[in-house]
Amino acid sequence: MNNPTAVFLKNENDLCQFLKTEFSKIYPQGSRVLIKLHMGEPGNKHYIKAKLAGKIIDLLKDNECEPFFFDTPVVYNSPRNNPEDYLKVAADHGYSRESLGVPVVINDKSTKVSGNQMEYGLASSPLEVDGVLLLTHFKGHMCSGIGGSIKNVGMGCMSKETKGAIHAGGEPVYTDGCTECGACVDNCPTDNIRLDEGRPWFDVNWCPGCSNCILSCPVDAIRPKTGIFDRLLSEAAVLAHNRFNNVYAINVMKGMTKLCDCVADSGPVLVEDAGFVCAPDMLTADIASLELLKQKTGKEDIFQEHNKVSSWGHVRETASLLNRDMKVEIKEIP
Repeated sequence: MNNPTAVFLKNENDLCQFLKTEFSKIYPQGSRVLIKLHMGEPGNKHYIKAKLAGKIIDLLKDNECEPFFFDTPVVYNSPRNNPEDYLKVAADHGYSRESLGVPVVINDKSTKVSGNQMEYGLASSPLEVDGVLLLTHFKGHMCSGIGGSIKNVGMGCMSKETKGAIHAGGEPVYTDGCTECGACVDNCPTDNIRLDEGRPWFDVNWCPGCSNCILSCPVDAIRPKTGIFDRLLSEAAVLAHNRFNNVYAINVMKGMTKLCDCVADSGPVLVEDAGFVCAPDMLTADIASLELLKQKTGKEDIFQEHNKVSSWGHVRETASLLNRDMKVEIKEIP
């Protein structure tokens, strides 16, 4: 069996030329194509700009498709936590019917699906269209190491309730047997853990539920409330992705910041522009992007160096759930 292939392109012109042909293979004429992307937190400067998204819209229209943009509201305190205000943010960032000629849809409608870890509310809109295009800014993330195509589905295609449940479900609970080695303290990305009275203490007000303390504990003295964050995220992503029709993924590897586009200040750019990765699914896109990042930086995981959380954890979990290995072919064009 051949390994899945991702295509790497260094510039926008080559990307558009490639997608012109690729879209005609993926999306039949007349298809309603949902473009799932993050339209940026107010103040953030590194989200995918509407100029690039507009070019992709034109390519889909040239193929006689009916594209539109879609995202879900967030659970935390932000103008993007309700559809009305998120639409205003999107318009401020250039995403509106007036500026791009296609609808921008923000909603929290969901379909309940039971997984092995918990029940998930999958965003309904991506399940109701002929095709899904994952358009993702590839960057760092506090809880998953990187925010790529898998996270664009596993968090971005979930209801507000489910987003909150995934983060809360990964929060630590002390059981017994702490040796006060300090591994949990050293590996907390928010410096949120202190050792006292022979055990760790967690400030849940600042805990994002990344589960890194649980993974780093050598004596299994900490467990998650529901499940390891990477597993919850990956299960959510697979449950949704497997229900999509005609899915395709594009990772935009430009201005790769320490943190994600969900925050106003996403920190320093850790890796400058690399290019674009195109793939037939979210897993292939993220594996290829991480491999290319290794080549560009000479580091196994540059984002883990800054965020303490492995970028590979949820990717491997996703591969396991899909019964796939981590091998992909990367074809560079030109």
